[in-house]
Formats: sequence, structure tokens, C-alpha cells
Amino acid sequence: MAEERPLVEREVLRMASDCCMEREDALLALEEPLALDLNGRQVAVLMRLAGMEKELAAGFCLSEGLVATPEGLLLVEHCGQGMPAPGDPPEPGDGSRNRVRVRARPESLNPDARLDVTRLIRAGCGRSDDVVTLDLPAVSEGQRFSGEMLQGLGSKLRAAQHLHREAGGLHAAALFNAVGDLVCSAEDVGRHNALDKVVGHCVLRRIPLDDKVGLCSGRLSYEMAAKAARLGLPLLMSVTAPTALAVDTAEVCNLTLVGYARGRRMTVYCHSERITVGD
Repeated sequence: MAEERPLVEREVLRMASDCCMEREDALLALEEPLALDLNGRQVAVLMRLAGMEKELAAGFCLSEGLVATPEGLLLVEHCGQGMPAPGDPPEPGDGSRNRVRVRARPESLNPDARLDVTRLIRAGCGRSDDVVTLDLPAVSEGQRFSGEMLQGLGSKLRAAQHLHREAGGLHAAALFNAVGDLVCSAEDVGRHNALDKVVGHCVLRRIPLDDKVGLCSGRLSYEMAAKAARLGLPLLMSVTAPTALAVDTAEVCNLTLVGYARGRRMTVYCHSERITVGD
């Protein structure tokens, strides 16, 4: 059976410098809404790339502070399977593959997380609800990483971006262990979703996060730094720049933040003590 991919084919017109138009087929990323129910309440609608729905839901619940710890998750259930046929609409009703149900221990739910609010999470930005920002924890000390190892992670992320090479328009995130081995990678229309997917992969498999490096293809905004802090990731990197608020947040939360990780170069914005040089 051929592997299902979250890409759809559309007819386009290619235009060259001589203004000649040629009709051909192009691949596009399949962006769809995913409704997330937590203990019977719909708490979010995520615009995402189809695939890794359970990982996305688990990662989102933890990175957004809705559930306090991975141990608080009891069940993560995707309500449908498989990719649609080209041009097919999403399936209606509770059987839709565009819905995930999460059951968590009641005592693990964050009482300040406003579970009565449905968050609309778009691909190009962060949270669109008016929930007050929750207090963020400080990342624990201890784990250190070789600067030489970190400089080689960008090429590993690029090698994992299979769908981006085919269709473009996608972000990627990956987690690496302390010696630079790839633990998990994911692609999505939103950089927040891509990070939640790799985190959820680890959470559902009981893989610890406190000794991992997160690497993203998009900018490091406040939301990305906040997710890393809630998850206990000690080091978050990107191939591009962070915002000023992301750096301020990382500084307070004891999170090492690295940007412009390209080739053998990178820029460390705060908490460089986790990075060793010349060892």
C-alpha cells in the first residue's frame, strides 16, 4: 500500500519571464482544522497539516499549560483515520478524522487555563483567544550541550523536511538528544504545531524532554519560548531570529535560546552557560 501523504494536487499556471503560461499540476500542503476535546469540552481548534493528530493534541495540552504533567494524560483518541481523497470535504459528526479527544486526570487540569474558552490556533500565528498568560516555570539546570554538536543540527533538520521539498509552505521542528541524534521530527503549516507534534511524540512514548534540544524552522516568538519552558526543554533553537519578548521570556525562565542556526554559525541570546566550547 502506498504511503499516505498530507499533500493534494491542484492544477496551476506556471509563468516564465517570457510571459508564457503553461498548465501543470502542483502539490499543496493539506491544511485542515482539528477540534480538540479535553474531558468533554472543546478547548481548541487547530489549523494543522493532516497527520500526527494524537501527538499534536498531547503536545498542545502540555505546552499550553492545560494539563500540568504528562502523567496527567489518561487517553488520547483520534476519532478517525486516513487522508481524504482529493477534493473530499472533512467527514461530519463525532466520527470525523478532524477531532481528537483527550481524557486527563481532573487534578492535573490547570484551574487557571479557562477550559471554557475555545482557542482558534491559526497556522501563521499563536493563540487568538484572550486568556491571561499563565505563570511560566523555570527550566531546571544540569544538562549541557556541545557547541560543535549544535552547529550541525541545521543540516539534520533540513534533511528531515521531506514534504517541504515536495510542496513547500511548511515549517518543521525536531528534537535531538545531547549527542545530536534525531529523536523525532515533524512538519506542519504552523511552527507551533510542528513543535507540539514532536513533543507529543515523546510524551506519548514516555521519552523525557529535560535533556533534549528543540530546533525549529520559523521565528522564535513568545509563544514558542513559553511552550519550551512549560515542557522543561532546556535549549530551543531556530534557523531564524527570535523576538525581543521571546528572549526576555527565555531569560526569566532559564531557557537557552539560540537563533540563526545556519551552517557552522549560530547566535546565542541567553543562558549560554549550557553550551560548551572546545571540549
